Amino acid sequence: MTSIHTPPVRVLPEELANKIAAGEVVERPASVVKELIENALDAHATRITVRLVAAGRRTVEVTDNGHGMSEQDALMAIERHATSKIRKKEDLDAIHTLGFRGEALASIAAVSRFELLTRREKDDAGTRVRVDGGVLRDVSEAPAPVGTRIGVHRLYFNTPARAKFLKGITTELGQALDVLQRHALVNTGVAWQVYHNDKLLLDIPQNATLRERVALIWGLNFLQDMVPFKGEQGGIQLEGLIGTPALTRSQRTHQFFFLNRRPIQNRALQYGFEDGYRQLLTVGRRPVGIVMVQVHPRLADVNIHPAKREVRFRDERPIRDALREAVRDCLSNLSGSSRPAASEGTGQTSGGGAAEKNEGSWAPERTPPEPPGEKSVAPDQPVEETASSSPETKSEEAQPASPELPAERDAPAPGGAQPSGKQTQTEFSAEGMEEDMQEGGFVAPAAMYGAVESMEGAPMQVFDAYLLVPGQERLLIIDQHALHERLTYDALKSEIEDGQYQAQQLVAPILIDVPPSHTKILERNLEVFQQLGIEIEPFGGHTFQVTAICHLYEEAKIPDAVYSVLEQLAQGELFEQQEFLASLLRLAVQACRGSVKSGDRLSPEERRRLLEGFRQLRPPYTCPHGRPIITELTQWQMEKSFRRRQ
Repeated sequence: MTSIHTPPVRVLPEELANKIAAGEVVERPASVVKELIENALDAHATRITVRLVAAGRRTVEVTDNGHGMSEQDALMAIERHATSKIRKKEDLDAIHTLGFRGEALASIAAVSRFELLTRREKDDAGTRVRVDGGVLRDVSEAPAPVGTRIGVHRLYFNTPARAKFLKGITTELGQALDVLQRHALVNTGVAWQVYHNDKLLLDIPQNATLRERVALIWGLNFLQDMVPFKGEQGGIQLEGLIGTPALTRSQRTHQFFFLNRRPIQNRALQYGFEDGYRQLLTVGRRPVGIVMVQVHPRLADVNIHPAKREVRFRDERPIRDALREAVRDCLSNLSGSSRPAASEGTGQTSGGGAAEKNEGSWAPERTPPEPPGEKSVAPDQPVEETASSSPETKSEEAQPASPELPAERDAPAPGGAQPSGKQTQTEFSAEGMEEDMQEGGFVAPAAMYGAVESMEGAPMQVFDAYLLVPGQERLLIIDQHALHERLTYDALKSEIEDGQYQAQQLVAPILIDVPPSHTKILERNLEVFQQLGIEIEPFGGHTFQVTAICHLYEEAKIPDAVYSVLEQLAQGELFEQQEFLASLLRLAVQACRGSVKSGDRLSPEERRRLLEGFRQLRPPYTCPHGRPIITELTQWQMEKSFRRRQ
């Protein structure tokens, strides 16, 4: 029997220990940016300049006008576990600074070529410290302004295995800009300048308010659908800006939470925030907001994550409930706002512009807090949704004017949406659709066609949302918005696939301001937009101009569609290529002319055209987003409702 040799326990060499510790703190260039700007903020800087080269892989340089350090403090700062922010263990229960562990500079210096230049106001000269891969190379006096400048060059030069795990320039730059934007939003007394490869990406003056900072980062269109909110409950203070239900995203990329001005992630806050929008958003859409929470430091533990991203509250329920109620109060008090139709899928804005609104007012449904004994819903569970196109009858005066015929709107005529003969592999497959689904599901194609083909004239419209087609032993119900969306999708897809769309040159180009984090994405995907029938050219800085569009598109809807596609492109690596392009095409449907929506009263001719378009469809009978177009109410179900059957 072979004996197993167990090596003796040894203390790791300091150089190896430092590299291991650096792996916890310095995940990517954005981690370096985060640590350095937090140190600058803790030094009470009012002006911070960040310079990046190659998204921080080659250089990250942060300059501030804070109080600076002496030579002794500068040397001590690059030692592990050296900090000026806490003294004893009791200080951990009252942390008011962003940093407190004393690991950041030592960890960064261990995996880079590090240079620190600093001077206090009372000193005649500054101090320069150079470190290469954790080895101190030089300490000297040097002229310097008051404050600190730290340069981090050749990140991971001595740990190439870690460098291999970094993503591309666009992804790493986006991560760094996300960190900078979060701190720039919450620190309203600080001026920020951010450069990438000597190109100015972000310039925020010191006196800019939160609303002005949002406008400078994401644009005025984004700001138009954001409203301020405040709340206070049991020592919990809440404030910030939240989006109306017209402003949503497909991801949680624009939900920002801050605890005592520290950017954080916390599921209780996320759940409480989204719960405030319960029954106001469509399935798959996420609200937008900047939420600032102020509590006593003893009520939260910010020391549970190596990068300090996540925090834990002693009792999460009061925080979650307070945020939910504050959001609902804010949305309830909005006057003159409109509730977006939940059945309209991506008809909401996802990139900055306001979505089209229906008439009438809305208010969130207030639900009582959960009793203490009941089990709470998991924070990451999606917020429940209900379609806002519920069957509510409207008075004759409240009805919107009858819209133009689809053909008169320059929309692709539903009746003319002929199948292109190309079966889309990722979207439409007839497999499995020949069988009836269970209760409330799809109707077998034969039954549908039998009723639809025999229908003469225009179907009846109810609730300004659904078309009724009577059949043998069944009543077919068609969602007018889902049907028209599918017809538009088929027409647009056929033209773009054949490469025969008619690009119309615009008399006046449409100017679009793109957030800094999305500028590179748009520059690299101009050809993708051209495939979608939208020709875009750089205009200068973060502004682009749309010079030509497919004749099916409506000019006023182009900016929102571009923002939506950009948001999807940012997540592009998560998709298979074919599925990804189909997803982009679904977003492009937003910009099509003459979209029939839930709530539109249709003329008999419009209803007839929609029914003719339905006859051209191939199964499955769903809209581009996967929602059913048609369902049935059988005679058996009706008789059971009237207790004629048991």
